[in-house]
Amino acid sequence: MRYWVTLSVKWYMSLIKINKLVITGLITVLISIALGIPAGASTPLDTSKESVIAKLGWTATKDNRCGGYYLEPAYNYPSDLAKNNLIQYTSSGPTLFSLHGTSEMTGDVTVTQEGQQMIANKAYLYRDPVTGKLSAIGLFGDVHIREPGSLIIATNAHINLKEKTQSLNDILYRMSIYSRSHPKVQLTHAELQAARVVTQLNVWGQAKSFEKNSPKVFQFKEVTYSTCPPDNTVWHFKASEIILDKNTGRGHATHARFYIKKVPVFYAPYLNFPIDARRQTGLLTPVVGSSSKTGPYLGVPFYWNMAPNYDMTLTPTYLSKRGIQLSDLFRYMSRADSGKLLLNYVPKDKQFGHLQTSLQEQFQNNPDPMIQASLQHVEKAGSSRGAVIWENNLRLDDHWTSHVDYNRVSDDYYLEDYAHNLANEVTQNQLLQVADLQYKGTNWNFTGRLQEYQTLHPIDQPTPFLNQYSRLPQLVLEGDYPDQRFGFDYFMSNELTHFSIINNPGSAMPQPVGNRLHVQPGISLPIAAPYGYITPRAQFAATKYELGDVSQNNMKNMSLGMPILDVTSGLYFDRNISFFHHQLRQTLEPEIYYLYVPYHNQTKFPVFDTTTNTLTYDQLFTYNRFSGLDRIGDANQVSVGVASRFFDDDSGFEKIRAGIGEIIYFANRNVTLCTINQPNCPTPDMIRDNTLRRSPLTGVVDYHLNPAWTLTGNTIWNTQINEMDNQSIVLQYHPDTDKIINLGYSYVRQGDVQPGLPPNANGNNLKQSDISFAWPVVHNWSAVGRWTESINEGHFQNLLAGLQYDSCCWAVRALAGRTFLNLDTNNEPQYNDEFYIQFALKGLGSFGPGDPTQLLNSSINGYNAEFGQDY
Repeated sequence: MRYWVTLSVKWYMSLIKINKLVITGLITVLISIALGIPAGASTPLDTSKESVIAKLGWTATKDNRCGGYYLEPAYNYPSDLAKNNLIQYTSSGPTLFSLHGTSEMTGDVTVTQEGQQMIANKAYLYRDPVTGKLSAIGLFGDVHIREPGSLIIATNAHINLKEKTQSLNDILYRMSIYSRSHPKVQLTHAELQAARVVTQLNVWGQAKSFEKNSPKVFQFKEVTYSTCPPDNTVWHFKASEIILDKNTGRGHATHARFYIKKVPVFYAPYLNFPIDARRQTGLLTPVVGSSSKTGPYLGVPFYWNMAPNYDMTLTPTYLSKRGIQLSDLFRYMSRADSGKLLLNYVPKDKQFGHLQTSLQEQFQNNPDPMIQASLQHVEKAGSSRGAVIWENNLRLDDHWTSHVDYNRVSDDYYLEDYAHNLANEVTQNQLLQVADLQYKGTNWNFTGRLQEYQTLHPIDQPTPFLNQYSRLPQLVLEGDYPDQRFGFDYFMSNELTHFSIINNPGSAMPQPVGNRLHVQPGISLPIAAPYGYITPRAQFAATKYELGDVSQNNMKNMSLGMPILDVTSGLYFDRNISFFHHQLRQTLEPEIYYLYVPYHNQTKFPVFDTTTNTLTYDQLFTYNRFSGLDRIGDANQVSVGVASRFFDDDSGFEKIRAGIGEIIYFANRNVTLCTINQPNCPTPDMIRDNTLRRSPLTGVVDYHLNPAWTLTGNTIWNTQINEMDNQSIVLQYHPDTDKIINLGYSYVRQGDVQPGLPPNANGNNLKQSDISFAWPVVHNWSAVGRWTESINEGHFQNLLAGLQYDSCCWAVRALAGRTFLNLDTNNEPQYNDEFYIQFALKGLGSFGPGDPTQLLNSSINGYNAEFGQDY
């Protein structure tokens, strides 16, 4: 006869999120066991390989890279258990039930609640003789404790509900590991009634015993841990004893050993580690790598959890070629602001003295005053070198915010030698130093800015880097009042900036400095309909200069005012078409833009922050061909363009976007970037592009053939000389997350002018190819690579090649890279070589010489280097 007993006893278990250190995954499993069920002594478990495979539910297959999966049996129990928070006890053998003493159940005893089952050969239910309440439970003989995603097998278990103590002997366990990419899901009652195939990452192992005798303190003896399949255990951990204290968030292990197969490769007599998400002060994983500039290096980070809202990571690093580098990263956060401060310092660079001597021997007789001034600057630099990077974001309220980005290095060659340690946080040779205060309102926006640059002047480069103007300060006030009476929009842009500059090395001629005030009000009348739109607009640009360091007194105070008139108009057509039996919606969007700006001679005005914009399809429909406010180009022209887009009718996905257009000029363009004091500056009629009646033909295309194929291209074709002015094209094939091929090519006529070549020589044309890929090679093996080459100069820019092995429980990758730095004075390319090798034990974390994840993600478009992770 089968006896059923249902008791309303609340039963719960909890999981603890563990910090990712080397013992981490093991701790997660052990805590889960600790919060489960425990007991006494019985026949030892059969731990032979065949028995372990069978008990854990491992099923071999060739359908995945793990070579198998775990099969979880169904959880058969009535649905009313979940509704009423009940526990059900069943047995197939004789049962002795008592309301005040000890109840004995034998023969396939099953204790079931929602989502959890305990199975044993025999169970004892102990009750308090006075109150009759359940005080303890004992389970004996082939004890199984099951939950979705976890299994614990033991010879016996004992729970003292009154004293809240637990014990467990001869444990075999398995548990699924959950992450952001594979979160834990709550299974329904119906889903639990069927067997489940588990293919995600799982951990398994054994423990001799478990004890819990104090609140939230757990003790384990002779513990093992691995994420490899039980029929092919490549690696595993062992520890003689582990004690976990949830009160402090810390744990410690004694006699920890790491094995590859059966060979011990690592031993630690004592390890102290975190067991939850609380940040803990202590040593982090070492940073190891190699660079041709620094040689092999080893860094040992020390993390200091100073307070809940700020911390510090101090990393002393041994650089074999240069000495000791100290790096300090301080991070902070509050309700209003957040930021970080990075300090790098090398007390005595062993290689810098050799560089100073080499530069002195090479350039001491060079007559160029700029080289001589830069050489003196390098000679005065001390052997102690360093860098400062500070970023801060402040939000005062819903309207006011501020931002700081400050970068500075000790000398002109610091970035060449230590850029890999700065994580690409600064731009080569122009280090930004800026602080902004911004206000955003309904109609008015304000920006106050302090901005300057530290310009580096390496001597051994053929093209010098020139100092940039500082904005100290720049004040910008912009207003916008749309949808006013009669449909008019009113807007205004105001800017007041003080410009200053440090003379370039070796230059005695002062450059203009001073204040620039620019006011630009405007009015427009947008008229729109479903089939098109037209927007006439009128603006007036007024600029006033108050200058110093200029050659003539009449140039100290100058002003300029001019109108800007333009009309933007366009039509919209669409239709449904069928393309290879696929339904699409096609649009046709012609656009006409008329612009008139009268000519004013602006050569007497300085050029503080202005350059010529590169012509693109979108640039056809803007009113100024210059960036910045020092030049407003004269214009009497019409821009004509037409764009067409194709949308998938079912998904709305844009499959094709294509546009082509050009500018028709009614007059020559006379405004250039020349200044009155600039020698050898060509007159407007000497610049061929300023006298053409039509601009180059400009086109753009974005083609998504299907989710795997993407083609993006931009082309500028000069119809006057029938040559390409500018072109870029990128073809990407991305059928899966780990399969990517990128093919790119870019061309700019006269975009890479070489010393000694005539102005229109083909050797001055920039031609660059870019090929990158990430692709599986054979089972569990994949390759990554990138090759960018300057075709006209005949040398590559970046070279990257790597090979990766990724199984279901461990991974390794090796990556070698070579990055172009510059051309020396003999036009020979200079490179920096780097090498990475990284190992990952899934469920424990990754370690090894360097982490190239950021490098791979930035080098291969569309690639997400989730190394050592399972999905």
